[in-house]
Amino acid sequence: MEATVKITSSIGQEINGSPRMCARCVLTSAFPGIRFNEHGVCDLCLSAGSPEETVTRRERLMADIDEVIEQYRGNGEYECIVAYSGGKDSSNTLKFLVERYGLRCLAVTVDNGFIAEQAVENCKTVTAALGVDLLFYRPSPVFMNDLYLKSATTALHAPAAIKRASSMCNSCISLINNYMIKTALQHNVKIIAGGYIGGQIPTDAAVMRMKTSVQSKLRGVSLKRYVTALGPAAEKYMGFPEVADERELVIVNPMLGLGQSEEQIIENIRSIGWQRVTSVGLNSSNCQLNDLGIAVHHKQHGFHPYALEASEQIRAGLMTRAEALKKVERIPEFSDLRDQIAKIGLHIL
Repeated sequence: MEATVKITSSIGQEINGSPRMCARCVLTSAFPGIRFNEHGVCDLCLSAGSPEETVTRRERLMADIDEVIEQYRGNGEYECIVAYSGGKDSSNTLKFLVERYGLRCLAVTVDNGFIAEQAVENCKTVTAALGVDLLFYRPSPVFMNDLYLKSATTALHAPAAIKRASSMCNSCISLINNYMIKTALQHNVKIIAGGYIGGQIPTDAAVMRMKTSVQSKLRGVSLKRYVTALGPAAEKYMGFPEVADERELVIVNPMLGLGQSEEQIIENIRSIGWQRVTSVGLNSSNCQLNDLGIAVHHKQHGFHPYALEASEQIRAGLMTRAEALKKVERIPEFSDLRDQIAKIGLHIL
């Protein structure tokens, strides 16, 4: 049954028509907390370091990753759980971990109900080429569709979360991260790897040490919001697993230190059979729901949810401003997303 939901804009008169865009990146005046100088340059660009400082920071991040992998790798069946979507960034991450460190990885794919067919084939092809085991997990489509519907129409996340991703993406990421932790604990693996790039998460998140007791408390706060919106079923998917003894895990995101452009990444993973997905819009390489998340986010908040990511790539010298503009200037039309809208039961007024 389709839910009738009114999605309204929160920007109103705040931007007085078209928002102002930074002269260097693609962040606009609709982005929360942004400020511009007299030359139209945003405060994030003004505070960015020099190219030399960027290179030094990447080298430091990679040294940190090298250190923790040697510290936490083990003797079990698997040494690393990799959150693997079949997209370009997670494919590149998996390849890097296998080739640089020789890690025994378990690639874990969470099928959210919208993974493109070619992305599924990429999961199979890439893991086969690398000799990596693949675990494919499909949560209940009923729950997932309700999760996306509630994400689009209720306040499930902290206000700061809207800066880095749409509410739909934030919910999906939360479920995936939770499942990766569960899987790591089940297999007694201490390393979890993600394929996040600059702008998707903070730059200093290349290495994150995590104690299960602390994580349980943190996730308990967000779980209450999920249960309120989605009912008891949220406990299964968003609840933190019970752990008898204290465990320490480390989460690594090597892409933050690699310093590769999108084209360099794609060229690298083509060598192991990865193929570009053409049915997912400009800002995803695996998910067919992504454009709906973008459209809803822009309608509600007035800025593109990938603007921060694209701007970080500009500042890091990994993307030109012209390339970034192509990714964020066009907002998907609801009229082109009827299948996705119908599938989750969303009705746009």
